[in-house]
Amino acid sequence: MPVLPTTRLLLALLAGAPDPVPSVAETWEAVGARHLEARMDPVGQEQRVRISPHHTTTFVFNAPLLPGGVVVEEHALFRVVSRDEAHGLVTLLPSGELPLGKELRLTVRFADGALPSSASFRLVVGATRAESQVNVYRQPRSEESYQEETRQEHERAERCEVELARVEAEQRHPGGLVGLLEDGLVVENQGVEARDIWPLTQQRPDEVLRVKRAHSYRARGRWAVALEVENKGAQPWTVDGEGARLVSTTGARLRVLRVWPLEPMAPRGRSRVTVEVEAEVEETGGTYLLQLGEAVGPRTITLRGVTFP
Repeated sequence: MPVLPTTRLLLALLAGAPDPVPSVAETWEAVGARHLEARMDPVGQEQRVRISPHHTTTFVFNAPLLPGGVVVEEHALFRVVSRDEAHGLVTLLPSGELPLGKELRLTVRFADGALPSSASFRLVVGATRAESQVNVYRQPRSEESYQEETRQEHERAERCEVELARVEAEQRHPGGLVGLLEDGLVVENQGVEARDIWPLTQQRPDEVLRVKRAHSYRARGRWAVALEVENKGAQPWTVDGEGARLVSTTGARLRVLRVWPLEPMAPRGRSRVTVEVEAEVEETGGTYLLQLGEAVGPRTITLRGVTFP
């Protein structure tokens, strides 16, 4: 088969059909500790916090809470709601009955009578991402908390700079076969191999995002999965580029380099979604689970039984 202009364009031809395969464990990743300040916000302006079924999220307040002053909306949908008012701790463990995309309110009242006397948060249920710890400051924050937040922001800025440099380098990079050779993806007699992912997992009839065809690709140091996805819903769907996961049956997770494209998928339409990951030479293959979340919303794509050439 001819070599197309770039690595992404090599992922152009898709084939296959759905059928059941054995499932592997779902994947989940916690977001690092987050720092918030209790504010005198009007109702409806609560700060949003991500939670996920079967994984804990702990709120740590720097002031004691009023006994009986912690209220969790639809409490029955949580396996655990633990309160330690004296130490300002609230721990939530959502159950699997909590629907993805659902939003609930957490309200706490402080015990010392100072303002603000209470704080509310909007809990947003997601499939693969959650905030494991939320530090809430009602009084002036410590120097250490600012230093920690500054460190996190610095790391985030560095990641953005690296990504920007990569994009700018790609724009200056030669395309076609020359680009593949320069990237070291094609070396001597080693080129790009492709595999039809077959059979595909049989999806539930009520799922609005349907994987119609799938191919996997292997080049030197790079793997990729290309999906032809049908959006049967009435709303556009945009993939969460930062939330993509490719995990083996043993729990090894490959580093995602890019997800393409990031533009919304039209309702009642089809689009190709490609995920490229970094794979070391010693990777032995095996079976993987690919999970793609929605940038803003609960709809996900889960493809099990992914193998590579």
